[in-house]
Amino acid sequence: MKCQAPQARATTDPRYGSATITPHLLRYLTLVAAERGHDLGPALRRAGLTEAALSAVGQRISYRQGSSVIREAIRDLDDPALGLAVGRRQRATAWGLVGFGLQASPTLHDALELGVRHHGVTGSMLDHRTQTVPGGAAILATARYADSELRAFLLEEAFASIVALVRDSLDETFAPHTVAVRHPRPPYGGAYEDYFRCPVVFDATDDRIVFGDDWLRTPLPGADAYTLAQVRALLDAARARSRDRQDLVQGLEVSVARGLPHVPPLAQQALARGMSERTLRRRLAEHGTSYEALVDSVRLVRAEELITGSDLPLQNVAGLLGFSDARTLRRAVARWFGTSPSALRGNRSPQRRP
Repeated sequence: MKCQAPQARATTDPRYGSATITPHLLRYLTLVAAERGHDLGPALRRAGLTEAALSAVGQRISYRQGSSVIREAIRDLDDPALGLAVGRRQRATAWGLVGFGLQASPTLHDALELGVRHHGVTGSMLDHRTQTVPGGAAILATARYADSELRAFLLEEAFASIVALVRDSLDETFAPHTVAVRHPRPPYGGAYEDYFRCPVVFDATDDRIVFGDDWLRTPLPGADAYTLAQVRALLDAARARSRDRQDLVQGLEVSVARGLPHVPPLAQQALARGMSERTLRRRLAEHGTSYEALVDSVRLVRAEELITGSDLPLQNVAGLLGFSDARTLRRAVARWFGTSPSALRGNRSPQRRP
């Protein structure tokens, strides 16, 4: 059955189309699919990605690209528990420097604090924070967008990968104190208890995985203070660079999104940021993008929302995007999605062309 695209998929938040996520999750999704005899290459290419790009150092993807590939994988592999499978397939090395830092941490508590602080580097498509609870500590997960179709998958992958890394770094017998998720118990709910080896609460008030003090105080066998200090320095530097990129790129994307149908000229954007137009172009190039590419990305996300989530005439859609006419819109849609606006609206399941 063809996967339908709910209206909630589209969002006016320009961050949805901003390439700020490391592709670690997609790397392991691709690996799991290959082990089952399925090639995700076509899905990656439709999202504007390649398998080689997923392994490129410094590669970033957008939430939109990641969610597009995940939806196709869920549909094609026909496995409702795919998130658990992708999470449990990972090892400490799956998270790169963060995984190395986890292994070098003195205790599990320190490792979890490091992981949450730098969870953006791990390719997570959820936001995480820690919370002290009676008898232990919890990691709480929060969805970034109203995307109910993927929330269960992303939670299962996140919590299963955390447990997989702890078992890989500390003890194969490790089990959380409890796992709680806001969604109802799925037909495969037993797979949760089988894998996590702890009580699982469905229809909970939030999404969390709780660790008992006994495990949190456990020393890690690979603890090394010098190595940990090196890893922290590298991660902090990468976090600062990532924050700088997000502040600049997302700030520009928000400005463009708010300005549509009128696109602020680059000179105006530079002036607002106290720099020359040449400097702004250079900084964007250092982050692997350009102002023209950012404008195109914002228009793409907005076009997807307007075309698949409304019945506005194409001439009106073109005007809202700042295009001169419907013909220009059709050319842009063909370039972005490899189809026409009418076909895009008809199937309500857009897939970007490479």
